[in-house]
Amino acid sequence: MTRWVCIVGTDGSGKTTLSARLVEQLRESGVDVRHEWLGAESYLMAPLRKVLKLVWGRRRRLTTGSGGSRTNVAGDTSGAPGYRGEIARKNAVVKRYPWAIQGYIFLVLLDYRLQLRRKLHRARDTDLVVADRYVFDVAVNLGLTLGWDPAFLVRFLQQQMTRVRLPDVRVFLRVEPEVSLARKDDIPDADYLGLRLAYYDAVAAAFGFEVRDGTRPIEETSSWLLQLTQLELAKPHVHYVHSNNHDVGGADKVLVRMAEHMGSRAAERPGGFRVSVSLRLATDVVELHEAAGTPVLLRGFERPQLSAGLPGLIRFGLAGPHTFLYFRRLFALQQPDLVHVNDVYDFLPALAARRAGIPVVYHLRMFQGRPRVRTSLAWLIAWSSQASVAVSDAVRQHYFPRPVRGHRAEMVHDLGDVDLMADQGNVLLVGPRPDGVPDGGRLVTMVGRVEELKGQAVFLDAVEALKPSVRECGTFVLVGGSVPGKEAYFDEILRRARVLGVTMLGFRRDVPAFLRASDVSVHCSTEPDSFPGVVVESLLAGTALVGARVGGVPEMVSELGQGVLVSPGDADVLAAAIADLIEAVPTPRSRFAAAARARGLALVDPAPIDEQTRALYTAVLAARGRSAQ
Repeated sequence: MTRWVCIVGTDGSGKTTLSARLVEQLRESGVDVRHEWLGAESYLMAPLRKVLKLVWGRRRRLTTGSGGSRTNVAGDTSGAPGYRGEIARKNAVVKRYPWAIQGYIFLVLLDYRLQLRRKLHRARDTDLVVADRYVFDVAVNLGLTLGWDPAFLVRFLQQQMTRVRLPDVRVFLRVEPEVSLARKDDIPDADYLGLRLAYYDAVAAAFGFEVRDGTRPIEETSSWLLQLTQLELAKPHVHYVHSNNHDVGGADKVLVRMAEHMGSRAAERPGGFRVSVSLRLATDVVELHEAAGTPVLLRGFERPQLSAGLPGLIRFGLAGPHTFLYFRRLFALQQPDLVHVNDVYDFLPALAARRAGIPVVYHLRMFQGRPRVRTSLAWLIAWSSQASVAVSDAVRQHYFPRPVRGHRAEMVHDLGDVDLMADQGNVLLVGPRPDGVPDGGRLVTMVGRVEELKGQAVFLDAVEALKPSVRECGTFVLVGGSVPGKEAYFDEILRRARVLGVTMLGFRRDVPAFLRASDVSVHCSTEPDSFPGVVVESLLAGTALVGARVGGVPEMVSELGQGVLVSPGDADVLAAAIADLIEAVPTPRSRFAAAARARGLALVDPAPIDEQTRALYTAVLAARGRSAQ
């Protein structure tokens, strides 16, 4: 298997010199290594580029006077001198002919992929390729020509990386334009470098590049790069797969933290892994992965959704084979050492990995109420994977009440909210109320996406059952967005909330602030909840929790002083618990906050969670002859 080191940077950063030096050092240590320049050259695109230059030149003549002065509207820089003016003229042509953009992109990428295939074919029997430039540089040139902003360029690359190999070691040599200009005399001007630098900064951050100051001595940097290369290549590559939905939930956010913690950027210690993530939708969670430096590969693959009914199953039946083949090709291209699927229904990528001989770890985050479906899923999980991770013991027992030969079924809690865990404030005191929350009375909050199983109807029944004198002492708030296909339930809850005087705020990003400001947090799911994030976050925030005694919740609230557990779906019992907390002379936080926060911190302590996950990966890899260093 050929491994890759990729070094990028603006002109004059020293990447070519550093690449050659690394190859020399690796060969001295006995490594079979080859240096390849993987930038783009014009072959198929050469005729088109000549035509475009004529168009750009004509455009410039039409928009400048005889003395070279600008004759068009103010604010348009297409007549400016130098490289910035050249880019502005190209952008102007793009805006004039938007219908040609997709064709231009197709030709540029086709030209490059043919070149890339030819160059890599030469290195097919080499253990290691050191690449000077790569598809990242091609994308930067496209971004400049087409006028993309850096965020759009990153999203474009996340889609393209499903078709080309993600380098095992990625390095960005960063230098300021004035340094490059002093080093090289063939650079057009400072704008040529400055415009590119913004793109490279964004790409390096999103794809987990190691950023190195290109002004440091070459010997020092080459020694650093040699050590980095040896360290990173020794780490197994874990690829996470999550068929995420449009609504960003707990599973999305936990995967961000898990990938970050397991990745080499989280800690330069033995036992780390190289990580990457496959997602099917470009939701807000992609930005969280980018901020963590975890490379994201975006492709719209399919997953079964029982909630979509017969049409959804038909769509999956038609598109499922394509998804399976996509992951077969992806795994052959990216060559991960282990695949971790983040959802019980992500069995197609698990089957593709099994077919390719790649070990699989399943994450179990949900209960399945239908016995036959649960039995079938448990068999499929055990057959297609070497191990599974359940977020609570209740979930583990749900699928694997007895040991299964050849399959490790373990329980590892999800990681907790970073901000709430780091909060050093006095949890006995309520925080300021977020925007939209009325003043007055003790704040009783229910957080959760609005669907039947989350129990918003039960919460409203409980509020309605309270005595008027008790209701006057409280402020009741529902936080959570609607779920596709469940709009009728959302509308009914909204109507009832208005009648009862309950504030319904919809989806919010500041849930921790709500819990810090709440006196009481209500969790009232009517069906088993595996390891509900709102319960963990309520404990961490120190708010008095009233939780449904179902699923994994009894494991989370294990003692009376940590919260109150009630029977699921019983509005009268829930109302009694809420009334007791609203009317109590000691504040709800004074009764529960200290013990609740201590319990929350113990549940999501990252040290044991990371160690459990790392140990599981190591055991699975060792069984297949690959070990974490």
